[in-house]
Amino acid sequence: MSQTERIFYIDLSIREGGGVSVADVASRFEVCARQVKRDIEYMRDRLGAPIVWKASRRRYEYAEAWDCLQAADEKTLLTLAFLTAILEKYAYVPVLSKEFTDLIRERTPVRYISIADKVLYELPDLERIENAVVLALCRALLENEPLDIDYTDANGTRSLRTILPLRLVNYSGKWYCVAQDSKSRELRTFLVSRIAAVAVRKENPRRNVHGGGTEASTTESDCFAHAPSDTDIDRFLSSSYGIFKGEPIGLATLRFYGGAARAVREQRWHPEQTLADTVATNGIPALDLTLPVHDWTELLGRALRCGANCEVIGPPEFRARWAEEIGKMRMLTDNPRI
Repeated sequence: MSQTERIFYIDLSIREGGGVSVADVASRFEVCARQVKRDIEYMRDRLGAPIVWKASRRRYEYAEAWDCLQAADEKTLLTLAFLTAILEKYAYVPVLSKEFTDLIRERTPVRYISIADKVLYELPDLERIENAVVLALCRALLENEPLDIDYTDANGTRSLRTILPLRLVNYSGKWYCVAQDSKSRELRTFLVSRIAAVAVRKENPRRNVHGGGTEASTTESDCFAHAPSDTDIDRFLSSSYGIFKGEPIGLATLRFYGGAARAVREQRWHPEQTLADTVATNGIPALDLTLPVHDWTELLGRALRCGANCEVIGPPEFRARWAEEIGKMRMLTDNPRI
């Protein structure tokens, strides 16, 4: 049994039973009396518990009311179990220490850690990224220092640039770095998996990025002297739909039917979205979702995932793209590529 479970038991026994004896705890958890006394000392010295020895009753009691652990006992143990389930199976934490996961298991009673094997997270596929890149980004966030990166954009164009990392964002299983870009002098979003190499920016204006040279001007370096405020960064993130790409390019309306409508009613796709009940021309009840769009391609993918339970209503150019994609899929049924 772990120290955590013993401490919770001691606290519960004192609060509900008025006190607890060393012999009781030692017998219940099959540990020696010295270990129990160390647990009590830990509670007193580290947790601030007003625990005192009452010689007349030969037990430990609280000198005054203390309920800091009252709501934490079983909830804490269950939280550790759920953390174990997600940490050991998914890459939502890109820098994972085995020592940390071992510590969680050590601190969590077997009875509760078994829940980790009974909890299933149905999450999107996660894009794994290079450990060295993640560590460099995290260090840059900690030290507030710029990095030189070797980056390839969505069009396949490679560039060497300097950025000041400000946020790491996981969206739909992919990791993105929101950073100030020295070239544009604005906030930009970089897909972490497209960063081939990173290097901490040093005083020497000319450096190598894992073998590739890059020239850094004083102008580029100076731009980081005035980094965006937290308010500016939060505004940049909150004003974006899906993956963060700046200003909206249009307003879209999707119409959902059946189970898709019920699901979307409980979801929040965008802070500025609106929902409206409606009836389709064939008399079927439907739900219209209207929201600002920053990327037609991503929203098109979401619409197509709902199949016949989602119809793109507008704008006309977006509906045309939706219809075109459906036409291409129809052609595959007539002319399969297999």
